[in-house]
Amino acid sequence: MFQGLSKWLRRQAIKSRRKNLVRNKRFHSFDTAKSIGIVFKMEGNELPPELQATLKYLSQKRISYFVIGYYDQKEMPLHFVNTAHVSIFNKLDLNWYGKPRSVEVEAFLHQGYDIVIDFCREEDIYPVQYVVSTVQSSMIIGGVYYPHCPYDLIIDAQKVCNTSGYVEQIKHYLSIINNPQSIDIDEK
Repeated sequence: MFQGLSKWLRRQAIKSRRKNLVRNKRFHSFDTAKSIGIVFKMEGNELPPELQATLKYLSQKRISYFVIGYYDQKEMPLHFVNTAHVSIFNKLDLNWYGKPRSVEVEAFLHQGYDIVIDFCREEDIYPVQYVVSTVQSSMIIGGVYYPHCPYDLIIDAQKVCNTSGYVEQIKHYLSIINNPQSIDIDEK
């Protein structure tokens, strides 16, 4: 009973926030994107090597980025310090049914990005789903299909490759999208 109510409230929270969300949907490539948001699930005490490599790649391309990670514990990871471009939220930053409510999450949601990439490839991580589903972005990329998923581009590499392979697929597809002025998704 309690879990059913919790799931219903989670769906309603996303639905309510998306109702007021105005997205200017457009396909972007690494050539047209000026800002990228990245959402991930923090597993250890530091950023995953694949994410660090991606951030270095974005810096080389001169694309601004902001990263937000969910740490599934009540305390923050040891020795991790939020920086200007990377923030972490944890279980203490969730309300009773799992909706994120931290200042960092709200800042991420309202920033506005050309592309948001969901690095989390697990289906049932509600705090990550909430952030990805309600972020202000022109294009959202993810690797897991779930009911009501918000992705504009799904990289279906979940069963065939590890995280570094998933990242390489994202880089590949965002590098080959040939759109000097970006293509309107709604026009197709």
